[in-house]
Amino acid sequence: MRRTGWAITAGALAAVMIGGGIVAAVRVNAAPPPPVLRLSVPDTYVPVPGPPVPVHQPPQGSLALQGMGRDLALLDADMPHPIASVAKALTAYVVLQAHPLADRFDEGPVLTMTDADVADYRRVFAEDGSSLPVVAGEKLTERQLLLGLLLPSANNFADTLGTWVSGSVDQFVARLNSTAQSLGMTHTHYADPSGFSPDTVASASDLVILGQKVLEVPALAALVATQHAQLPDGTVLDNLDTLLGTEPGWLGIKTGNTPQAGGCLLFAARRPVGGAQVTLVGAVLGQTDLHAALDAAKTAVDSGFLGYGVVHPEDFPTVSGQVTTRWGDSSAVHVAVDGGDPAGLPVRMGTVLRISYSVSPLTAAMPSERVVAVVDGADDQGNRFTWKVALDRAIARPAAMWMLFKN
Repeated sequence: MRRTGWAITAGALAAVMIGGGIVAAVRVNAAPPPPVLRLSVPDTYVPVPGPPVPVHQPPQGSLALQGMGRDLALLDADMPHPIASVAKALTAYVVLQAHPLADRFDEGPVLTMTDADVADYRRVFAEDGSSLPVVAGEKLTERQLLLGLLLPSANNFADTLGTWVSGSVDQFVARLNSTAQSLGMTHTHYADPSGFSPDTVASASDLVILGQKVLEVPALAALVATQHAQLPDGTVLDNLDTLLGTEPGWLGIKTGNTPQAGGCLLFAARRPVGGAQVTLVGAVLGQTDLHAALDAAKTAVDSGFLGYGVVHPEDFPTVSGQVTTRWGDSSAVHVAVDGGDPAGLPVRMGTVLRISYSVSPLTAAMPSERVVAVVDGADDQGNRFTWKVALDRAIARPAAMWMLFKN
């Protein structure tokens, strides 16, 4: 009996020892508790301090100028005005919505001029509207008609294109108005496709919406930026926007000038700011003549670009913090300058960014420079900047003894 008892006791001891070893192995090889990051970031950050250079505004009429989703200048911008041939920008947009051109080389369908087109040309000419002559049986492509519409601003080409798209000028005008409303141009009303009627009106802010839509259609953006073209009969088409080719980054869009409307211009310009391209879109209405409208647009754009600064990779909000572990290891953190674009990113001077951050998954063993958080800065227009937060030094996995007795 004693030998049996001893055997039982020894077996129980062995079982305890084996079980203890298993428990120890499980504890040593278990996942350590994750480190904790405590981060301090400001609520806001102004990457380029100081007020932006004021945008130059004309002494009369209306002006709207926008860049990177932000209004840069507004002068009676919601007041409807006659817009003269600026109206043709929407006419061209609607035509291309109905009959898209693939690119700047696509001529599109061929249209044959009719007796009605000839009669319309004679009527426009008699009214002293801008026009281009046509003859019955003459063949012009969609692209050629759009160039005639947009460069020398032929009113009769607006009627021809509108009739082609909708069956009649009246039906096309209805389509213009429905399109304007769908784009959010709430201060806009079309009475004709050409803008010759003083009852065709829009606000400068509405036209900025239109200008942005024009630039979104590559074939149309190429058309409005064309300085010179030629029709098959040798007629030379010169763009009335004389800032094309002379003003840096000028993208054109559409001129307008009638006695009732005065000088009008829908315009855009794109220039490099830091390592990115910034596009300004604007409209000026109610100037004394087209020359005054062009001058007002040029000075507004030049002063508008002066209001931008550049955020470089090494420019970031003040960030401090520490990663700590239960086993006593720790590391401070810093904003990691990972290169980015050395030329920097554009930002409007004085822009206030709202700062937030998100923590990356943390593990027990992490090398130095491991990204542990991302700081995000957003302005009120939806523009965003991000910075990575990294460890100063490596975090080591806890020792086996700590895992066995402390975990």
